[in-house]
Amino acid sequence: MEAYDLFGRTLSVTEANDLIHRTVDELFYELRIEGEISGFRPASSGHWYFTLKDSGAAIDAAVFRSAQYSMMMPENGDLVTAKGSLSYYTRTGKLTFVIREMQKKGDGALMEMIEKRKEYYRSLGYFDEDRKKPIPEEISRLGVVTSPTGAAIRDILSITKRRAPSLDIIIFPAAVQGEGAAESIARRIRQADLFAACDVLIVGRGGGSAEDLSCFSEPAVIEAIHASSIPVISAVGHEIDWTISDLAADRRAPTPSAAAEIVTETIFRRRERLGKASVLASSLMKERLSLRSSEVSECLHALSAFEKRILRYSGRIPSVSDLRRMLILRLQNAETRLGYTEEDAAESIGRTLTGADSRLHDAVLGTEAGLRKKMEEASAALRSLMKEASALMGMKLGARTLAAESAIKEAEALSPLSVLRRGYSVTYGRDGKILKNREDAAPGDMITTRLMDGMIASIVKEG
Repeated sequence: MEAYDLFGRTLSVTEANDLIHRTVDELFYELRIEGEISGFRPASSGHWYFTLKDSGAAIDAAVFRSAQYSMMMPENGDLVTAKGSLSYYTRTGKLTFVIREMQKKGDGALMEMIEKRKEYYRSLGYFDEDRKKPIPEEISRLGVVTSPTGAAIRDILSITKRRAPSLDIIIFPAAVQGEGAAESIARRIRQADLFAACDVLIVGRGGGSAEDLSCFSEPAVIEAIHASSIPVISAVGHEIDWTISDLAADRRAPTPSAAAEIVTETIFRRRERLGKASVLASSLMKERLSLRSSEVSECLHALSAFEKRILRYSGRIPSVSDLRRMLILRLQNAETRLGYTEEDAAESIGRTLTGADSRLHDAVLGTEAGLRKKMEEASAALRSLMKEASALMGMKLGARTLAAESAIKEAEALSPLSVLRRGYSVTYGRDGKILKNREDAAPGDMITTRLMDGMIASIVKEG
């Protein structure tokens, strides 16, 4: 869109925001901004949202989940250096600094070293998926390389005890922080592999700072994991923490607890299915035994009752003629009672209908009188309200008409078009700016003159 087009037409909000979006995306990329994190709020989608600020200003920032693998989760008050681009969201008109790289101020050298080391081992193929060993589903012995007193081993032992109590666990104690930690971890990995001590090996620790976790990105640990013939699960820190051991291992677990759940999954599911089957079988057996016992009890009770009835009536069984006389007598009594019942019912229904008809007639008369009175009252109130509303609307309409006429006269007096109607014009240069002096135009320039009824294009011959 040319500059002079912006003066000659009215933009919609969408067009204006699209113009700003294109301008921002084209001009503001690969920015590096330093500031303090404020209002940090991780979203359920996994993205991070916060504000970068200094003493004089602030800007909204976002880190999408795909860019977080090389970052530690920041905290409010952290001073960081962030690299990314400005993004203008056209639907809401919001400007956001989208961050692709971020480092705490002071951690830059460590993160740069880890990134270079990561690229080196990636070039050697240490992270290739086709080199990774599958984690076996059936395991009987688990090895764990970690601190024997840390939170990680407590979590692993707690979960395996609950999910797979029959699983044997061998702990390979190692320093997981500070000087000598990388060699300690690598030595324990090699020992487990040398003696084929387990089916799966978990290597990890709990959370910590970037310096605390850096030993899991040392060459000794990376090469020991790569050389191990035992499948290795890397479980370092929390879910957002990433080390090079996570990439070199056969599988990465977000936490030590998650690693324990991975290796016990098959055993846990089998125990769960067996437990459910046992409970179901026991329930079905108890239900069937209870049903059979109830049926036997009912049969014995029925036999006992039948036997008593036989003994009670054995001497009192009437003859056929006695039974015939008894049936005839009962039929006669039933006919008599039916006749009396029909007469009583007819008389009762007649009385009920007479009373109901009288009450209905009285109710109709009362209702008609009440409705007629209410309708007359409502009509009078409605006529009064309509008269008041008509008077009020006439007053407001007159005031609004006067105000509108005054505004129209004022707008016409201030409109640039009224100036053009008096014979004046406005001339624009080739860059769309208004020409105020002769020196603003050079020979050969294309200029545009706006008159009252349109535009005229001209070429300057003399300046």
